[in-house]
Amino acid sequence: MAVSFGRSIGFVAGGIGDQIYHLTQLRALASASFDGKIDIACIHPGPIAILLAHSPWAGKIIDARPLRRYIPFMRGSSAVRQIRQTHYDSAFILHRSTSFKLAAFAASIDRRVGLVGHNIDTLLLTDSLAADAGGDRRALWGHRPFIAAADSWIMAQGLSLDDSTPTILPSPDMRAEIADFMHQLPRPVTIVNLFAADPARRWSLDHANATLNRLASQIGGSLVLNAGPDAGSYHDAMLARWDGPDHVLFDSLRHNPSMARDIALYHAADGYIGVDSFTANLAFNCNLPATVLFAKAGDTLRYKPAVFPLYPDTGKALDRIAPDKILSTAAIMLESASDR
Repeated sequence: MAVSFGRSIGFVAGGIGDQIYHLTQLRALASASFDGKIDIACIHPGPIAILLAHSPWAGKIIDARPLRRYIPFMRGSSAVRQIRQTHYDSAFILHRSTSFKLAAFAASIDRRVGLVGHNIDTLLLTDSLAADAGGDRRALWGHRPFIAAADSWIMAQGLSLDDSTPTILPSPDMRAEIADFMHQLPRPVTIVNLFAADPARRWSLDHANATLNRLASQIGGSLVLNAGPDAGSYHDAMLARWDGPDHVLFDSLRHNPSMARDIALYHAADGYIGVDSFTANLAFNCNLPATVLFAKAGDTLRYKPAVFPLYPDTGKALDRIAPDKILSTAAIMLESASDR
């Protein structure tokens, strides 16, 4: 007998990149939910709504910020009341937050499936996902191996974690805009991001300049700098530092960032080379092959099949990853892109 979750809601938290770790899981849960959709309670409802605007399995996007420190009758009660009024049958808490579990309990949701972060969580959940569960899939999730517990539970319900179909889709008008931008660019087109908020995860300008110069010489094509608006000055510095061929390195932001435009760009490009960041996770969810420079081995993510991870030796910085290694990995990545 096929599993059915009825009307369902998923809870995710963390940074935007952390929240979109769970999109494949949420889509699988939606497939067994009412009308093939799942509502999503998240910490960045504006950006998440843009990312999922054209994903047919994504239902209503709900602002979960009031629930982060939910205290019954004191804080977050209005948000819980709104959730209760929707009469959800199932809640999936894909985060170790006890507050979200308490909110789902207070909202009278009958089935509450969630990752266990504290002992009290088992009293609030009908299906507890132990932090040490997940088996072999734990190796896919870097420093968050507990996420694999949700993978295993979902598959145990007879549902598929589909890696072949992107979870994030572009709008038709943005496809057209990016097609107009891309037609002038020599292939392959590679998205590049050097910037992360954490300095330990940034790609130094000198090392990036030297590596990308060699990439341009050996592989050719076009390099398109892309990240969030907080990367603007760093990427400007990269453009000023660039001493490679003309008309190879471009800035997609043009100081006018658009997440909707980025989605279309990631669907049209051939690959991604850059740091562990939101943009890397966007690439994963657009099924864009990605060579990702992780700060350390323990951070390595492999939850999508087209990820080509690199990392320095223990205690070393990103610029200790040999350019030859980055180039050879990028070549393999771009070859895989031709099979998409």
